[in-house]
Amino acid sequence: MLKDIKTKLELDPKSCQDMNELREQIDQLDREIVNLLALRKTYMDRAAELKKHRNLVRDDKRVVDVIKKVSEHATKNGADPKLVADLYRTMIEWSINYEFDQFDKINSEMGESA
Repeated sequence: MLKDIKTKLELDPKSCQDMNELREQIDQLDREIVNLLALRKTYMDRAAELKKHRNLVRDDKRVVDVIKKVSEHATKNGADPKLVADLYRTMIEWSINYEFDQFDKINSEMGESA
């Protein structure tokens, strides 16, 4: 997937000749990040469908595991692990709240159709 994103970028950062070129590449990266976030949300939708009980939506052990993994990945790939961990904590908290909403919606609709 990273290879696909890199191919959508026209220039390597060192090849950018001015701020306009650099900003165009950053804008393209931002669009790709948004696309990945939208894709991630579809997995939250599916998680809400698969979980049988509301108390399964929040899994604190999973949160710790994800933060650990992304921090390690950040370190290996030259990203700031604290930044990545902070961003992921925010994203995970949003995802949990979203999944609670979806879980409740799915289960209220199932109750209405029964």
